[in-house]
Amino acid sequence: MNDLAVLILAAGKGTRMPADRPKVLQPIGGEPLIAHVLRTARALDPGRILLVLGHRADEVRAAIAADDIEIVLQPDPRGTGDAVRRAEPTLRDHAGDLLVLYGDVPLVRPATLHELLERHRVEANAATLLTATLDDPSGYGRIVRDERGFCSGIVEQRELAAGQQAIREFNSGIAVFRARPLFEALARIRPAPRSGEYYLTDVFGLLRGAGERIGTSHLADPDDIRGVNTPEQLCHIQELQARRAAEAGACAWCRLAGRVPVGGGGSEATDALLLDAGERVLIGVNPHPFNNGHLLLIPRRHVTYAAALDAREIRELSVGLQRGEALLGSVYGARAFNVGCRSGAGEHLTVHLVPRWEGDMSFLPLVAQLKLIPETPLGSWERLREAMR
Repeated sequence: MNDLAVLILAAGKGTRMPADRPKVLQPIGGEPLIAHVLRTARALDPGRILLVLGHRADEVRAAIAADDIEIVLQPDPRGTGDAVRRAEPTLRDHAGDLLVLYGDVPLVRPATLHELLERHRVEANAATLLTATLDDPSGYGRIVRDERGFCSGIVEQRELAAGQQAIREFNSGIAVFRARPLFEALARIRPAPRSGEYYLTDVFGLLRGAGERIGTSHLADPDDIRGVNTPEQLCHIQELQARRAAEAGACAWCRLAGRVPVGGGGSEATDALLLDAGERVLIGVNPHPFNNGHLLLIPRRHVTYAAALDAREIRELSVGLQRGEALLGSVYGARAFNVGCRSGAGEHLTVHLVPRWEGDMSFLPLVAQLKLIPETPLGSWERLREAMR
């Protein structure tokens, strides 16, 4: 994603944390907070990574010691809007997207950010926010939507009107922007009357007022966006990070792609999902089929939107569909096929190839929760593998 720049805000003092080190250098899992955020940023393969530093900047700079990081200084803590605006001279020639992350939010997953970026580009938004929902979102700015369901802005808790108190969807702070409209809007924001700070959230109303589209990507697991402001929160983050390390590889399809060799398969049901593997696309038997021989085509790359596939992946999917139809016609005598795509649901993209027979009314097995011909996924896999020999 060379047209992507990542800006990490890490200039805060962390007044509620122990004073022996800057907040972003507090450790979790044997590494400072900022190291986890930088690793996530690099996993997106951006063209540039910028880090906004302020309090004890020299210590943080020395601790990261990375040649691929551009440092932006914010000597005075004047808010998130001011922090992002400080990066404008460095990004003056950047015409792509700008993703804003935070140095004290270490658990956000690359897959979460990939989905955010995909939605941003598929919907052609000027800005796309990462949001989440909690039963008690106290302290967070709430997402306000218009009558059509589009995001119209963010309202801070202290400014919520009576009819907005029930809103449970909140702003995580993480967002991706088209850089040029962002900096144009930042030039127009004004300081908050009480604090004198410039808030990044003010740009969303300005962008919407200028006719730009504001999108949202909703996060299923709010733990991704937990930040660190107190020693107690740091301890909780450490516990969550240790649990995640023990559960590494949350996406079942990504785990499967990494475990099964190209062209391979196994006798166990968990390894028997792959019929054949291509360079970029896997072909497998659906573990929860609508019908006998129900196949899945799965990009090896973790993609959640069909529109985010590149040309080579699309070509290989097309070839896979042709091979799958020929195979299912040969083995099952299928007369027709249903092809569907699970796209934009926050999960790994899957393309479904379902065989049909004469008298089979489309997705009747799905609607009626029936199988026309009872067969286990492993049974389908064994039949198909035998035919491929």
